Amino acid sequence: MMSPPPNRSVGRASARAGLQPRKQNHPGCRLLAAPLLLILTFPLCAQIPAAPTRPSDTAPPPANWLRLEQVLESVDRNYPPLLIALQDRVIADADVTLAEGRFDLNLRAGFEGDYLGFYRNDAYRAGVDQATQFQGLTYFAGYQLGRGAYPGYEGKTQTDSLGQYTTGARLPLFRDRAIDSRRAELQKSLIGRRIADLGVDQQRLVIIQFATRRFYDWVTAGRRYRAAADVLRIAEERDSQLKEASQLGQIPAIDVTDNLRAILSRRATLVEAERLLQLTAIDLSLFYRDAAGDPILPQPAQLPPDFPAMNQLSEDRLTEDIELALRRRPEIQRFAAQREQVEVDRRLARNQMLPNIDAQLAFNRSAGDRLVQRGPSELIASLVFDLPYQRRQARGRELAAQARITQFDQRERFARDTVTAEVRDAYSALIAAYRRAEVLTQELDVTRQLEEAERVRFNLGDGNLFLVNLREQATFDTEIRQVGALNEYFRALALYEFSIAEALSSRP
Repeated sequence: MMSPPPNRSVGRASARAGLQPRKQNHPGCRLLAAPLLLILTFPLCAQIPAAPTRPSDTAPPPANWLRLEQVLESVDRNYPPLLIALQDRVIADADVTLAEGRFDLNLRAGFEGDYLGFYRNDAYRAGVDQATQFQGLTYFAGYQLGRGAYPGYEGKTQTDSLGQYTTGARLPLFRDRAIDSRRAELQKSLIGRRIADLGVDQQRLVIIQFATRRFYDWVTAGRRYRAAADVLRIAEERDSQLKEASQLGQIPAIDVTDNLRAILSRRATLVEAERLLQLTAIDLSLFYRDAAGDPILPQPAQLPPDFPAMNQLSEDRLTEDIELALRRRPEIQRFAAQREQVEVDRRLARNQMLPNIDAQLAFNRSAGDRLVQRGPSELIASLVFDLPYQRRQARGRELAAQARITQFDQRERFARDTVTAEVRDAYSALIAAYRRAEVLTQELDVTRQLEEAERVRFNLGDGNLFLVNLREQATFDTEIRQVGALNEYFRALALYEFSIAEALSSRP
């Protein structure tokens, strides 16, 4: 953590103890008047009560600070847009289950009876089919019982007294062997589940970036509020002393009025800073939530005393981080996964252009009293050929799939170029923000030194209150710019971590 900026009220005991007279025209008079004024005003100023301590003066203990890690943990658990995105995973899992359902065990049963014709008979049938993902192989088994009288051309319907059992398998030799519609749907749904995970990762990266920026906006508003309270307290503490000095004729009344003007101006600035602090706290509460998911409004007492320490990136890290970003960024992987889905469609289209030649082998076994002139055991092999001659549907699907694959190739290529440019830009912005914050930190130290020097001159009667107010205002303005530069650095750091998907660094 960076050490908090020194309180500008520290080291100003000489100003509180007593004010020296304005600069005299004669050097000797100035030398004699300074000790005399100290003697006259010290007893009066020593009885002036100290200014009340504001909450901004005392930093809360570290245990009460709100940390960025707490906000991000709350986002992962309870942020509604992220919880909405997580439901895409549930939907994708449901699609996988739906596709796997096409390989469910299929039960079938039926009854057929003829009662008005010359041949009166009953036929009962039951069976199961089990499709597999191995080479399009399908197993089947069944039972058939036929009773009554049957004509010769329906002799296969009649069975022995206890019926006939059947078992066998069908295997496609060309079409539907490497892939079929059921396996294609399952493969696409599995890829779709990965795409859903990538979509959640993308949403999480964006949300983390927003939450990080809102957190540092809140810290920045807290620093602005403290700076405004400090500069106001200085003017308020000086007011009573100036009034007493004016009543004693040691300073003109216009100095009291000028200090009152400074007080009113700084009070207005403090009101604006307080409103900004409230606004940023409200914005942060959208990301910082309790276990029930309700927003928690951060309190000023939870403000950290300062920003974390800044770290400068080396130029050697840029090349490595670009490679990391190309491996991690979800949108690049998303295009690759979508291309895989279309590749499945192309493989299925090419499959539809093959001839349909199915081989089937069935074993039948009859049981009971012999009532038919076949069996009792049979092994039946069959071969079925089917081929649409023109196959224009399959060719059309293949051409469309090839065009979509080309589109995704180009989209992935452009996404990689875009990610590379984003990392370079974020790196450049981060380096510039670091340098600017460093320069403004140095400038703030110099302006504080000038402010203290001007106050010493005023106490020694060699300056005036107008210049003191100008120095204090210059210090305040520089501190505001320095705080803004620190905020810009950490916002740039959040953008850089987004560009390299740092939140996904724990994943392979």
